Amino acid sequence: MPTSNLPTDPNAAPPSDQHMSQEAVAQYIREEQQNRRGGFTPRPVFVQKLNEFGSPNLAVLTFDQDTQLTVAGLLKVAPDDHVIVYDDNAPGGAQYVHGTVAEVRDAHRPSDCVPGMRLIYINKINSADEQTAETTAR
Repeated sequence: MPTSNLPTDPNAAPPSDQHMSQEAVAQYIREEQQNRRGGFTPRPVFVQKLNEFGSPNLAVLTFDQDTQLTVAGLLKVAPDDHVIVYDDNAPGGAQYVHGTVAEVRDAHRPSDCVPGMRLIYINKINSADEQTAETTAR
């Protein structure tokens, strides 16, 4: 009989570049809202590495500050990678944020219910910062 390369353990960690399911995102948001401080409501977002083809990865925006975002997901990124975060559910309407990955940590809290999930800290880059960097590089 042929054997499958798929893991038989339903709790086995998925490959780090696998997309989160909509169900996993919804469950994470429900769990995270119960433990959330500061009034921020987690919401689903799509994250994609800059200049990378393919579909963006579904993830959860867990915190949004003036200069940094925190995203929980399975996206395979490393510090200094440039990413785009598409936030269709932002309070002020759909928006996207360009940023640089500052840090990636394994998720260990009880609410981190998705095996292999990581917390991704993204420093926001606004258009004025990009223009200054381009001018300086010339």
